[in-house]
Amino acid sequence: MGGMTTVGDLMGEARRRAFRAIAVFVGIAVYAGMLLYAGVHNYSLFVRGLREDLVIFALLGLFTLELSAIGLPLAIHFWTAPGVHRIAALVFYFVDLLLLAGNAVLDFRLNAGLELTEPMRLYLDFVAPATPLGVGLMWSVLFILDPANRLRDMEIELAAAARSALAARIAEAAKAADVNAIVEEAARAMARDLVARAVGRPLPPPIAVPSVNGAVPDPERDVGVEGDEGNRPVPKRRR
Repeated sequence: MGGMTTVGDLMGEARRRAFRAIAVFVGIAVYAGMLLYAGVHNYSLFVRGLREDLVIFALLGLFTLELSAIGLPLAIHFWTAPGVHRIAALVFYFVDLLLLAGNAVLDFRLNAGLELTEPMRLYLDFVAPATPLGVGLMWSVLFILDPANRLRDMEIELAAAARSALAARIAEAAKAADVNAIVEEAARAMARDLVARAVGRPLPPPIAVPSVNGAVPDPERDVGVEGDEGNRPVPKRRR
């Protein structure tokens, strides 16, 4: 009886699932509101540094920060591997939230006409315009740290090591006696050919090489004389 699930247990589990769904919905709504609020300030901040005909391109800088705030949590949960890859994603996500907050605070002070402190002025002059580039760099680092790239590099290293080992074996095999004999015979044949051509002497007749089935070619068939005298009929003698 103690191990059986009662109706009260089922009702309690249903209530926990309902409250969990409500909490997740509220969290998503709050996160979406945060992104909208930060997006308004980021767009207002980026528009200040562009000409009127380029204002539409301020959305590019806005999208890089906002989409990273959505994509990085998903990457942490579903893409990154434990270790350096996931730690880098967590750090980049924290940096992206700091950039969103910093741009929002800076734009608020500019719109309210408040005086900027020296760190804020430095942030406005050197950091805020390059925040989209920094976010793109963070994503590039994540792609480089992807474990799939390490697996591909390992395969390339193994293939290179196998080719090096094969080249070493070939070099060792080339030192064998039978291989050296073949090389020396070919070198002597080439030397005889070159010397004969240099002094103008006729080349020696080629050595008959056995055919594939082991039979020696018939020399009478390889006459090679002009007019093919071997095929002429023999004339009859007069009585």
